[in-house]
Amino acid sequence: MACDICGAIGTPLNDLLPSYQTAEIKALCPACEKEVNAKSMQLMTWAQRIRESLTKRFMQERKGMLFSKKPAPKEAP
Repeated sequence: MACDICGAIGTPLNDLLPSYQTAEIKALCPACEKEVNAKSMQLMTWAQRIRESLTKRFMQERKGMLFSKKPAPKEAP
């Protein structure tokens, strides 16, 4: 069998997790697997940074909404 990305023959192949498989790509040679794993880690890092940034933004906006509501003034008896 050959690597589904680069076509390398005579090298051990590693099956992709089912969630990452496509109709044409199911098994990779070690070199392609290394590149795919590096890109996957890069994407996970980006996603984590975006998630953290959006969560911080949400908390700041939520705090602003809660404390911008001023109670109505009390009437004198």
